[in-house]
Amino acid sequence: MYRRRLLLLSLPLTLLLAGCRQPSAQVYVAPGVPFRLCRPEAGPELSVNQEVVFRLPDGRRETALAAIENHGGSLSLVASSPLGQTLVVIQAKGGEAAVDARIPIPGDLDPRVLAALVQFALWPEAAIRAALGPGARLEQDGDRRILLRRDQVVWTVVREGAAPPYRSLVLENPAMGLVVRVRTLGE
Repeated sequence: MYRRRLLLLSLPLTLLLAGCRQPSAQVYVAPGVPFRLCRPEAGPELSVNQEVVFRLPDGRRETALAAIENHGGSLSLVASSPLGQTLVVIQAKGGEAAVDARIPIPGDLDPRVLAALVQFALWPEAAIRAALGPGARLEQDGDRRILLRRDQVVWTVVREGAAPPYRSLVLENPAMGLVVRVRTLGE
């Protein structure tokens, strides 16, 4: 039963991580949408635990936990199952990210997308604009951010609560039919 649940949890992570592996700090947050990972020091200092609920295109929901720390020029993200099994660890310094995947991840998937989406949701607007590749643009209206490519919505994030880490986040990728609800724990 536990193994089956872990395999089911790997599906939303696979959907979220979809993209080609790229050298250096460049990550594709969607097909044709490059994002250069920001330097950790450009973002807010934080240490937070979050519950992440994925609503998949078929309507199923899967839950994961995330521990995120950003301080001293280093970003650390640990994704785990609800029972605490570590799935992936991402360490970023100087705009470069190292990945330690504890579950099998197909070679064409890039876990660094998780770090890019954390930055998209939490880093200052100017840092995100600088991180976007050609053809991508950011619109921001208060606590709502929209990432577009050729006037098509790629990702949206709506943030609620005090500035980073926020009480909750809702990220959506309309093309994938994916909705990710993030709730900060311990508040």
